[in-house]
Parts: sequence; C-alpha cells; structure tokens
Amino acid sequence: MKTIIKYLLPILLLSGWLTSCNNAEEFKDVVYFTGTDVSPVVKYSLEEPTPIGLSVRSSAKVSGDVKVGIKVNESLVDQYNEVNGTNYILLPKNAYSFDISSVTIESGKYATEPFYLNITSIDDFRDEDTFCLPIEITDVKEGDMPILESSKVMYVVINKTIITKAATLNGTYFRVNFESDPSRDLSAVPQVTMEARINLFDYQNGSPYISTVMGLEEHFLIRLGDVTIPKDIIQLAGGGYPVSSTRNIGLNEWVHVAVTYDGARICLYLDGSLNAYVDAPRGPINLLGISPDRTFFIGTTSNSTGRTLKGYISEARLWTRALTEAEIANNICAVSADAPDLLAYWKFNSWKDDATKNIVVDYTGHGYDAVGNRNITWVEGVRCP
Repeated sequence: MKTIIKYLLPILLLSGWLTSCNNAEEFKDVVYFTGTDVSPVVKYSLEEPTPIGLSVRSSAKVSGDVKVGIKVNESLVDQYNEVNGTNYILLPKNAYSFDISSVTIESGKYATEPFYLNITSIDDFRDEDTFCLPIEITDVKEGDMPILESSKVMYVVINKTIITKAATLNGTYFRVNFESDPSRDLSAVPQVTMEARINLFDYQNGSPYISTVMGLEEHFLIRLGDVTIPKDIIQLAGGGYPVSSTRNIGLNEWVHVAVTYDGARICLYLDGSLNAYVDAPRGPINLLGISPDRTFFIGTTSNSTGRTLKGYISEARLWTRALTEAEIANNICAVSADAPDLLAYWKFNSWKDDATKNIVVDYTGHGYDAVGNRNITWVEGVRCP
C-alpha cells in the first residue's frame, strides 16, 4: 500500500497543477455594461425628461483601444417578462432618443466615456406604467476581449415619480362592506393578497401595543405589535398561523407591506421583497368577517379606538389571488384599476366628493368604498418611489 501511495502522489500533484494551468488559461478579462455586475436591471424614476448616462467597462485596464458595438434590442422585453414574471412595457420611440452604435474603451482605461439615453418626454407615462428599454452589447469590433454573457444586456427600467396625497390615520379609520355586491360570494376566498404603503409617526405605546393596518380581526389582519410582539414589528395575525417580520418598521419612513395567502402558505413582503413566511393549511378567507362586529377595517379593528394606526396610508389594495414577489415589487406605487383579480383598490389620495369627505372610492368600480368614521385629512407631497 505504501508503494502505491508513493507512486500515486506525484501523479495527483501533477494532475492538480495541470488543471490549475488550464483554468488560468481559460480566464480572460471581459467587457460589460457598468452597473450590471449584480443585476442586468438598472432602474430610474423620473420627474421630468432627462439624459441617463451609461457606459461600458472592462474587468481590467485595456492595453489598446477596445471598440464595442451596442444597439437597442426591443424584442427582449417580452422575453424578460416571460422569464421573470414582470409586466414591463417597451419604452415608446417618441419618449427617447438613442443613436449610438459603438463606443470605445481607450487604451490605458477601464471604461468608455459616458454616453446617453435621452428621455425626451414623459407626458404619456401613466402612474401604473413601468417601461423598459433593453440595450445590448452586440460584439467587440476592435480588441480581443469577450463579452460577459450575464451583463451583455442592460435593461433600463423607467417609471414616473408619483407625487400625491395620503390619508392621515390618527384616530381616523375605515370600514369596507364586502356584502354590498350580492353577486359575489366572498365568504370563502381561496387566495388573497393585501397590501398598502404606510408611514408611522408614532407607535401604540399602551397595552396591547397594537397598530392596525388592514384586514379582519382574529381572521386575517395586518398589524404592528402586541403584548408579546415588539410594537415596531409587522405581523399577519388571526386564523391560527401568524407570521411576523424580521425587520423593524421605523417611524417617519414609507414602507410597502404586503401579505399573500395561496391556500398553503402565508408570505409577508416588505418593500417588494419576501421577509417571512409560514406554512398555513388554514382554509379559505372569509372577507365578510367572522362576526358582524369583526368585518374588514383599515386603520383599526372592529371600531377599537385603542388599536388605530398613528400614521399615513396610501395605495391599499385587496386581491383574490396570491401575487408573486415580482408582481408586488413592480406595482408598489400604482397598479391598473382593471388588473385581473384586483377586488378593491383604495388609493387614499382624495375623498369621494365634497359632500362625502369621509369616503375613499374603490377605483376598481366594484363599489367597495372605504367609509371613514370622520372626515379625512391629507398629507401633501407624498412621493413614490
């Protein structure tokens, strides 16, 4: 045995050395779009037409000029949506100008000079629209450098910055009557998503330390805090399968909260990212409430003045489907009012009319208006994102 090992060891060492040499020979410096080393998606929120600076770089300083071909590849939008579950819209030609076909990394440098995608108009951008323009590295015309495949395409994603109002919830709360439409049976909904943007200016500092966002008491309720839960922790409570956030919710900051139930699992999302989940074979959700005094509320539970939300609310929605993480992340600021499976949509940016200043309209047209206990006051200049 010792003799075998004596002869095998040099062979193994030689094999390892040869493998190492081969790997070294295979490694080459590459070119790619700046800013796409982690993700090929680069996002911009615009308030007005503006130039967006782009560049191509190499993984090492180049010893000679490297000329790189680039182009817009419109066909990649649908492909990206299909793979990633997004609903990006191709940036319309009348909204931008881009006439660059090649750029050069000059000798001794790491990157090209900036070149620009000029956004010339956002007049036709709707609040709920997210646009995408794929720009692709087509080839390396001069210089012997391959293209980094994962960063070959930059997906420039653009939406309009929304500046709106939000409702102040500091003793103000809303009830929604889901029995108002007898043609819909909402007593056993197999899948549900609830979501809203909130901004707290204070927590509930007295027992039981609960700040209510929305939902149904003891059945399916988004709230912060409890006697045994810190007052800055979001929780989906009720129904026997609670799930709590692993991230604290600070004061004076906007956060998007979403909870989904797909019939088997409850997921909690913060700002479009999955934060926590629990397996929950609990059965369907009764949106009518489990008793007459425990129906659907926003900003409190069952007319309880001690569990109100001290803060602001915007973009509250209720769906009869468990949204995906991509769908939640892509529609934080707005969504189309006729989106499939959107049951109710309360933007909380205006009251119904001057005669009913305590009612927030359901934008879906289904008639599930949120009726407040008093007239609404507003905070102006709310931005999203």
